[in-house]
Amino acid sequence: MKIYLRYTFWLLSSLCLIPAQQAKSTASDAGGIVELDRVKVVTTATRTERLRADVPVRTEVLLREDMQLRTSLNFSQAVELLNGLRVEANCQNCNTAEVQLLGLGGAYNQILFDGVPLLSTLAGVYGIEQIPAAFVDRLEVVKGGGSSLYGAGAVAGVINLVPVSPRRRGGFFQTVIEMQRGEPLYFTAGRGDFLSPEGRLGLSVVAQGSSNDAIDYNGDGYSEITRKDQAIAGMQLWLVPNVQTRVRANYQYTGEERRGGNRFDQLAYLANIAEVLVTRYHRGGLMVDRLVSPNFDFRLGYAFAYIERDSFYGGLGAVVTDPAATGYDAGELDPFKPGSAAEAAYNQYGYTENPLHYLDAQFNWRAGDHALAFGVQHRHESVHDENRDFTGRRLRVTVDDHFRNTGVFVQDEWAVSPALDLVLGARVDRNSMLDEAVFSPRVAAAWAASDTVKLRVAAATGFRAPEGFSEDLHIETLGSTQVRIRNATGLGDESSVSYLAGIEWRDRPMLPRWVIDANVSLTNIKDTFLIGEVQTEADGSLFQERTNAAGSRIEGFEANLSYQAVREWRFTAGLSHYRSRFNQAEMIFDDTPEGGSTVIATRNYLKTPNWGGVLQGIWTMAPDFDLI
Repeated sequence: MKIYLRYTFWLLSSLCLIPAQQAKSTASDAGGIVELDRVKVVTTATRTERLRADVPVRTEVLLREDMQLRTSLNFSQAVELLNGLRVEANCQNCNTAEVQLLGLGGAYNQILFDGVPLLSTLAGVYGIEQIPAAFVDRLEVVKGGGSSLYGAGAVAGVINLVPVSPRRRGGFFQTVIEMQRGEPLYFTAGRGDFLSPEGRLGLSVVAQGSSNDAIDYNGDGYSEITRKDQAIAGMQLWLVPNVQTRVRANYQYTGEERRGGNRFDQLAYLANIAEVLVTRYHRGGLMVDRLVSPNFDFRLGYAFAYIERDSFYGGLGAVVTDPAATGYDAGELDPFKPGSAAEAAYNQYGYTENPLHYLDAQFNWRAGDHALAFGVQHRHESVHDENRDFTGRRLRVTVDDHFRNTGVFVQDEWAVSPALDLVLGARVDRNSMLDEAVFSPRVAAAWAASDTVKLRVAAATGFRAPEGFSEDLHIETLGSTQVRIRNATGLGDESSVSYLAGIEWRDRPMLPRWVIDANVSLTNIKDTFLIGEVQTEADGSLFQERTNAAGSRIEGFEANLSYQAVREWRFTAGLSHYRSRFNQAEMIFDDTPEGGSTVIATRNYLKTPNWGGVLQGIWTMAPDFDLI
């Protein structure tokens, strides 16, 4: 468990530039009760604007003011405020992180920015720490298979980062110091908002940085928290040339260096173990919304991402590096001595390029009780990875792949009666890695049983194609030896069906003081991807192979409570439990081929814990001061 102490210093009058009144919701003039339903309209569940209380597919929302109260400076810090979502670090040497959703890892959910995919394959390894919260107005989370709207990868659901639209001039600047084991971690962020006098043009400029030294938690001489320096700069532009048209553009650049392992005062190849990553990440997009008539509108969009990464995975291994220690051999540290440990480590560098292009078109038509949405999306991604030596000389190409996916979808939102809403949708995807097209249907319903009780049920599908995966580009190390992941010959796609049901109660329809909901889910995955144990090639290199397991089953339960009787106090709590298991025991370790006697097989996913929860109280002591 991470225990930390966080200090926040608001600089340049940031308490004045972002007053606490922005974080307050609309109050009842009669009773002074603050609304718990602070977000009225959501878009992620159906890719159309719907009232949150009426949308048939449950949508969870985290607002910008909640992120500010917790001084969440990036996406990975913010999502921990949502019940059922968890950020998990997977590598102590480089601190890869992922968002677990619906009891499944990060590869099973899609992260969107303004409704389109945000992360490429390589960005999925470290990208959640490279999304500044200053860009985001709110997070919308929809759990359950989402491939009917968003295509490959949306097995556990989608997380949509809805960008800020500036409504006035201003900005903020803040610095945060977080203490871990007595070591400071520095974070700085700022945003400036500019509006034209008539309000038709808006511009937000964001800058953010962070820096920290490596931290060794257990005193073994190796880092648990990597040394990291990160700088982010970006902008968002809004243009409304007329009442029918809206144009949005965004761009972000991230430069980051991180290193974990030991011997930080030496070059990476002279460490016993080192993982070093130098990343240059560009991403951006352009969206155009056009209202043709009261009953017809469309949206056209383009998004891109381009990443370059220099890397080192490996090191000297168990070589003694202290000249005063027994067993020290200076020759083992000489990269030009044949057969030395340093000679092997000298060649453990890498270079990766990962461009992504995404085209999106959606058309919406309203006819009576029906709201039809149909569209097409195309994604093209390339991954090129090289093994290099210390000087940058290319030794071999390890990955050179291209992936394409084109999807066509249609959806009908049908208001059957004032109390019953249905969503019927389907999508067909043609993926370059699959021989046949993938059909992804979805159905959802919401029934208002009374003014205070609403029931929701849904059945949705998802799939993952055997493309390049983020874990393939994070090279594991066993001792100081690189371990690469590769797909088995004939690897097929994963497919899933999710069933969700929930009930929501509020003590009164408008301006509720109490809101309680409970939700259950069941996800069945066919041909689950499984990464096997470490194996040895004929040349002595190590690898793990991704195969299709028989399948798996994930069962989940979530409950949430929100309470606000008076303006000054707001209280929220949530509890979740997920059990993720293979349908049959799968081999995760077997050393008998090397003469050992240990065999380990299990039905459980290798993830912890199953239980999770959120508890939060906010006290507004004065109009300009909150305590959380």
